[in-house]
Amino acid sequence: MSIGDSFPKYDIPIDYIMDDALTGRILEFYKMFPAKIKAGVFAICLKGEVKATLNLSEYIVKENDFVTILPGSFLQIHDVTEDTVIAFIGFSSSFINTVHFWKNITTSLASIINTPIIHLKKETAEFFKGTISILIKGEESPDKLLNREIMMHVLEIIYNTLSTIYPQYTQSGPEKNPREYDVLREFIRLAFENYMSEHKATFYANEIGLSLSHFCATIKKATGKTVQEIIRELIITDAKAQLKSSDTRINKIAKSLGFTPAAFNRYFLEYVKMTPLEYRNS
Repeated sequence: MSIGDSFPKYDIPIDYIMDDALTGRILEFYKMFPAKIKAGVFAICLKGEVKATLNLSEYIVKENDFVTILPGSFLQIHDVTEDTVIAFIGFSSSFINTVHFWKNITTSLASIINTPIIHLKKETAEFFKGTISILIKGEESPDKLLNREIMMHVLEIIYNTLSTIYPQYTQSGPEKNPREYDVLREFIRLAFENYMSEHKATFYANEIGLSLSHFCATIKKATGKTVQEIIRELIITDAKAQLKSSDTRINKIAKSLGFTPAAFNRYFLEYVKMTPLEYRNS
């Protein structure tokens, strides 16, 4: 299915969608506020430039850059050039869960978390773009050449491809301590799954099986941020996304993030310097 204006704002209402000529105009939606993407999205920048924040880090996406947006990621677009063109394929959260996404992507998960955007050789980028174009033609053909089962195999091929290409493009620079890398990967996975209810570093240290001091020191060394800073950024980003993108009652947002209404108001005010209501109305 070619999507036009239906680029997924949060999740995809059907199993999958794809486009080989997504314009920067559609990406303008994400300039309004952070959005939590429940779908899994794999995209290539064919032309132009996009400045964005993905999972708390800022990036500039340029021609031939390949972007992996994992389910549960936070995305906000800051700037898009008028000539931007993106090719992408996205899978709904329910479809991804059917094919055991997190289990299958384990071998490349650490690399993707650390480097979600990689610059491909022109030939490799053209191959991905061509593959998406072929899938679109199959979807739009009178014989409906694509179906759910075939797309499950396509997603499996994407898993295998990511496992092949990410090591090739993410080995430059100082070599990371393998154990440090494993701890960071496991923490990020656990944080995305549990930050709404588990706000303390102790929970994550216990889950990973490290002492609190060793765990906190490892994360600080790997990221330059404390465990609490990372958890706080996830909570605040989620809160901002809910406040700006929905009319959900603030009390309900507080509960969804593991706070009482009063505690959420204090927490948000401390770090954003305005109350949740003030932020919603700003």
